[in-house]
This record gives sequence, structure tokens and C-alpha cells, in this order.
Amino acid sequence: MTERQSTTKAHLLATMQALSPPLEKLMTERVALRAEIRSAQSALAETEKQIVHLKQVRDVRIPRYIAVAKTAALIATIIALVALTLSLFTGLFEIKIVAPLFASLLIPLWLVDFAERNFGRWHLHLDRAPTFAHQNN
Repeated sequence: MTERQSTTKAHLLATMQALSPPLEKLMTERVALRAEIRSAQSALAETEKQIVHLKQVRDVRIPRYIAVAKTAALIATIIALVALTLSLFTGLFEIKIVAPLFASLLIPLWLVDFAERNFGRWHLHLDRAPTFAHQNN
């Protein structure tokens, strides 16, 4: 019986070792998991920084670019209208020069309108500062 008990104990010990890994293996897996968690947290922090940067571009830079483009297009359109008016009523300019210029200003106005439809619209006021209303998609 002692041989049988020792054989049973040996089989039981081998089975327990097979089922429960050694402490060193558990510790290395724990260290590896901690390293994975740190790398995932740093990747998450980097992604959050990119999100903040893209929101800043969407909320600040694009409206500024639209404002500059809208101002330039409106000023150029007003100048072209004044030139067209002067050419029609005073004969100061040739109509051949002003008409294509006025027609070419429709493209920047269309581009500004397209950008405002996608990102938000600037509202210009005579008595106060311009305001930007974001487009909610």
C-alpha cells in the first residue's frame, strides 16, 4: 500500500502541477499584462490628443478660413459690381473685361456657400460682430 500511496501521490502532484502553473509563469504573465495595459493607455492618450486637435481644427480653424474666404469673395464681388456699373453707365471700362471677371467670381462664392453648408454658416451683422453657427450633421 505504501507504493500505491506514493504512486497516487506522485500522480496527484503531477496533475496539480499540470493544472496550476508555477508562480514564475504567473508573475511573467502579470508583468506582460501590465505592459500591455500601459501601452494601451498611452495609445488611448495619444488618440485623445488627436481628437482634441481635430475638434480644434473643426471648431476654430475651418470657420476662420471660411470667414477669410467669404470676406475676400464678397469684397471681390462688390468691386466687380462697381466696375460693371461704371462700365455700363460711364463707359470707363470695356464690358468685355468686366463681364468675365464678374462671372469668374461666381465660383468662389459657390465654394464659400458649399463650405458653409458643410461646416456652418457665418452671419454678418451691421451693428455687431459676425457670428458662426455650426452645422450639426
